[in-house]
Amino acid sequence: MQNVVVFGGAGFVGSHLVEALLKQGKTITVIDDFSNGSWTNLSAISDKIKVIKFDIVNKDWSSLMDLKPDVMFHLATHPRSFSLQDPIKNADVNVIGMINVLDFAKKKNSKLIYTSNSGICGDPQFLPVTEEHPIDCKTPYDANKLIGEHYAKIYQKIYGLYITIFRLATVYGERQIVNEDLGWRPIIPNLVKKLEQNETPIINWDGEQTRDLIYVKDVADCLINGSESTDQNGEMFLLSTNKETSVNEALRVISEVTGKNIVPKYTEKNPGDIRRMVLSYEKAKKAFGYSPKVSLKEGVTRYVNWYRSAKQ
Repeated sequence: MQNVVVFGGAGFVGSHLVEALLKQGKTITVIDDFSNGSWTNLSAISDKIKVIKFDIVNKDWSSLMDLKPDVMFHLATHPRSFSLQDPIKNADVNVIGMINVLDFAKKKNSKLIYTSNSGICGDPQFLPVTEEHPIDCKTPYDANKLIGEHYAKIYQKIYGLYITIFRLATVYGERQIVNEDLGWRPIIPNLVKKLEQNETPIINWDGEQTRDLIYVKDVADCLINGSESTDQNGEMFLLSTNKETSVNEALRVISEVTGKNIVPKYTEKNPGDIRRMVLSYEKAKKAFGYSPKVSLKEGVTRYVNWYRSAKQ
């Protein structure tokens, strides 16, 4: 059985990844500082995995040296939405933390799968965005994730580490929640929460800004496929749906699923917000046979059902 370490495995995406890995019979260690992750995300599988509370910014990694991972997934991050308020903290987690993870992978001779951010591309110069799109970072988070990519490629070239990078579109799904302490208000959870509480949805800008909304289990499946590949060393892939959805359209779908229709309030644009985003997954399709399986309406339905059950 393959030994796997998941940094950020108690988070929203990480916990879904851990579940998918368990189904394949992997031996899994989750490493998380629980600043945004939750023990609840792992409660259904806690007896089947090892969990270590640890901050990747720490200088001393001696407590982890007994681990012998064949593959490591690096999903631990400090969110984009809070990076302008605290760019130093964001750099600590997303740059220093990344270097620490790379050093650990080097010592363990472990394959590394790194999740990055499609926002690195900024406002698209062409649509759909491909892996060749120019860089246009809008926030410290974007810049820090890009630096992480560069470090990954340096370690791959100099030390021979096997590293694959995935830039994710806008991921949503069960267990994703609003975290006001971190300024973390993902589109789908934020709108669902407002409607379910019979409150007025708040939409920054005019709501016509678009995102490529990808369901979390589709992401987890492709990350695993990437970890099993042996010929994509140093490559970067976009993970997306190749479908463009406005915030207003997302609200319409959520209203249809919840049966609640409340007129939103529009407010000022968020700093660094992007007007349009849709990404091509053609490269990942060719490399891993990836294609998204869950439609937006089906994904929103699953999320709403989870949200309602979690509130009971």
